[in-house]
Amino acid sequence: MSGLALTLLGLAAWFAERGSMATRRGGLQRRLALAAPRRTRASRTAPALPIWCAAGGAVGLLLSGAAGSVVGAAAGVVAFRVRARRRSRTRASERDEQLVDAVGSIAAAIRAGRSVPQALSYAASEARPPLGDSLRRLESALDLGVPLDDAVDAWAGEIDTDDARLLAAVLTLHRRSGGDLPAVLREVSDTLRERRAAVGEVRALTAQARLSGTILGVLPFGFFAFLWITSRDEIEGALRSPAGIAAIGLGLVLEGFAFLWIRHLLEVR
Repeated sequence: MSGLALTLLGLAAWFAERGSMATRRGGLQRRLALAAPRRTRASRTAPALPIWCAAGGAVGLLLSGAAGSVVGAAAGVVAFRVRARRRSRTRASERDEQLVDAVGSIAAAIRAGRSVPQALSYAASEARPPLGDSLRRLESALDLGVPLDDAVDAWAGEIDTDDARLLAAVLTLHRRSGGDLPAVLREVSDTLRERRAAVGEVRALTAQARLSGTILGVLPFGFFAFLWITSRDEIEGALRSPAGIAAIGLGLVLEGFAFLWIRHLLEVR
């Protein structure tokens, strides 16, 4: 019984510690968000997803009536998701590229005699968006009195990339044990640069396969458009019958799954 009681007490303490850490991390991330730039009136536009959905539905309605509006709205949603995912991936890649230069700026500032918070402020002033915005939020958190380890950990959680976590681990380790931080940061910069080069090489090697996957994904839609131009009566007949609508819808669903599966096979991890 005593062993069971000790085990339960240990589990309760572990869960309490995990909950406290999660609460603390959330508070730090909210404090980091205090310095986020407010959206101006020009950037307060209408939600993009309903616009894309409405545009696709309108095009489908003009082409083939009510059934086409449903298909067009679904196509608009898919197109918006693909566009948003592509933009997010491009932004993350650009941020990783900027992180290499930011590490070099931090190392140069520390080599010049500045402290780690001052070096982070210097890197924030030198970096361009999107990385510059997150570094300025980190700088503001340090100005608010957040400990360096906690602020850097929250920043790495906001960026959520392996490169950012590596930099945060190096700064945290130096905070606790000391050492030649500029030399370590130089090694980190070289490591990040080698990673970027490897990712670029892999993307170059898989470019043909990715292009083939895109062509295979777009080809059925092109074929459908060709049939719409050359044999519109047959296509309209299919859209007027429940079986034809079901067949077209099933084909679109299978086409979407096939496209996502091809992209998944070609994704570099």
